[in-house]
Amino acid sequence: MTLDRVPEEFYLEITENTAQRNAWKSLFSINEINGNLIGEDYSEPLTVDFLKQHPNIVLDTCHFSTDFKDRLVACFDTLDAETDGLLIHGENFQALNLLTARYRESLKAIYIDPPYNTNASAIMYKNNYKDSSWMSLMADRIAVSRELLADNGTLCIAIDDVEASNLRILLQQLFGKENELGIVAIRSNPGGNASPTGFSSAHEYVMLFGMTETSQVGKLEWTAEQLKSYRHADTQGRFKWAALRRGDGPNNVRTARPRLFYPLFAKDGKVRIPKMEWDSENREWHLLESPQTGETAVLPAKPSDGKELTWRYQVETLEGKLSELRAKTTQNDDIAIHVKWYLKKAGVLPKTWWDKKSYSAPRYGTMFLTKMLGDNMAFTFPKSIHLLEDCLRISSLGKEDVVLDYFGGSGTTAHAAINLNRQDGGKRKYILVEMGHHFDTVLKPRVMKAIYAEQWKEGKPISRESRLSHIIKYQRIESYEDALNNIEFAQTDDAQTFLNEHRLSYMLDRETRESPTFLNVEELKSPFSYQLNIVNGLTVQTQEVDLPETFNYLLGMPVQTRRCLRDGDRRYLIYRGTVGSKNAVIIWRETAGWGPSDYERDYRFIEEHHLTEGVDEVYVNTSSVIPDARVLDALFKRLMFETQLG
Repeated sequence: MTLDRVPEEFYLEITENTAQRNAWKSLFSINEINGNLIGEDYSEPLTVDFLKQHPNIVLDTCHFSTDFKDRLVACFDTLDAETDGLLIHGENFQALNLLTARYRESLKAIYIDPPYNTNASAIMYKNNYKDSSWMSLMADRIAVSRELLADNGTLCIAIDDVEASNLRILLQQLFGKENELGIVAIRSNPGGNASPTGFSSAHEYVMLFGMTETSQVGKLEWTAEQLKSYRHADTQGRFKWAALRRGDGPNNVRTARPRLFYPLFAKDGKVRIPKMEWDSENREWHLLESPQTGETAVLPAKPSDGKELTWRYQVETLEGKLSELRAKTTQNDDIAIHVKWYLKKAGVLPKTWWDKKSYSAPRYGTMFLTKMLGDNMAFTFPKSIHLLEDCLRISSLGKEDVVLDYFGGSGTTAHAAINLNRQDGGKRKYILVEMGHHFDTVLKPRVMKAIYAEQWKEGKPISRESRLSHIIKYQRIESYEDALNNIEFAQTDDAQTFLNEHRLSYMLDRETRESPTFLNVEELKSPFSYQLNIVNGLTVQTQEVDLPETFNYLLGMPVQTRRCLRDGDRRYLIYRGTVGSKNAVIIWRETAGWGPSDYERDYRFIEEHHLTEGVDEVYVNTSSVIPDARVLDALFKRLMFETQLG
């Protein structure tokens, strides 16, 4: 979190943390800050005043103790609501299942840039059925992620020609043909791909699908070239003068739309509508008065050949726009009538061909990212940041909406959401999922740098003034390999009674049921020290697992507060939030070795600290004597396997 979110009571501890200071030197080059008589210079150790003067520095709690984290997070009364971004390191199908209960039908937009099924972005396949394997990969994930979209939500997905046709059919099956909002071709690689034969591809596509008929295509910002013509302004905003007469076209002639062919009277630049009546039999207007002295009757006909065209508005509509009209004499002494054409603040309707120079992936993707992270940046084919900003715009992502990207890559989607917030003061949130090693080397550092400063060069900030207040949460989830590494077999004689073909299923059902990967309920007596064997490179390390956070996801509970209390040597972790429409509290504590007197002491502590007041549901791990409390152990295991099985 940025330091402006950290209470000043923590600043002295932060200045004494060498690991955090070194991380800031690496990420933000804070050791190059020179106050120039306007503030504190960088020093070692850091000073409290230095931290106060740089509120956009991003603190990372991985460098601090559990006690520090507990005290810091306890300072927030609306924890999830104040968290701006969520980064998940893990396989995306598992992550989507984990997120379903918490975010079901709540996200406004999903943007994904999956592997394109080419040699440049190859993925592992089985049985050489490359197209079907890729389609299966996408179908499983899109089907689950669809459950997270709100009724007016949209899915925006990037693809190239290799799988575009297959993907479109898949999306039409999952969302319905009627909810296909559009397909955009993008000139993303102006130089073209190197190819010895055939065509040098310079484009790709974005497909946009909505959940229901309420989903809409968002507007794009006006370009500088488009804005040039809107050089006038009045109390209603910027405008340009546009011809009131429509241009040539089969529907813009008198015979096609006769009610739009009528005279206007002009004098001294002013315009009025004369008295007239509609002749429905002959389908024409009849004048009921003649022009007054100095007035000229003007019809929507082309002066060059007299072709009878039409005005833009019907009589009834034009009556409300008379103050927005002007009459102007042309060089040929004809009179042209113009109407004020106001700039629409919502933006311009996107076209199906995008060819801005800023969409170039080599320049505004690869080079842009290299400027942020330095020459050691190792990530291929990042999207242009400007392209992602426009993709979020056409996805109708509002200022307080959430976007999900479960092929997170280098983090461009999060960066784009941050940029949009910086531009308009919005509070857009983002969720990114990525399983690659570049989660730590590219994605997370990029997001932190994007929060700290807007412009970068050679891995260093150009300016430190573009401040943004922000909180992100990043997590790692168990991988398939981790699950396999944590299967443990209990030795029993019963298994020998089964025939070979039944032995494996028996062993998985009976002999492995208490393995750490299947959640050993007995271990919930010590929830803060639950461990798994985690693969890290070529080694396997034993690491603690955050069971309380996992349970929050499975329960689908948005967290309001997270508090840590102590009763002597006992640690209590208390979450408050909502489960459905009910207020809930979840109480975790170490109960290993407890007897009846311990549970009585536990009850008194909970009562003294009013931990269950004002809630409808109380969840506790293992047993308790708290009235109406729900033991969560069996529920935890059931929800975990319901989620994994979809």
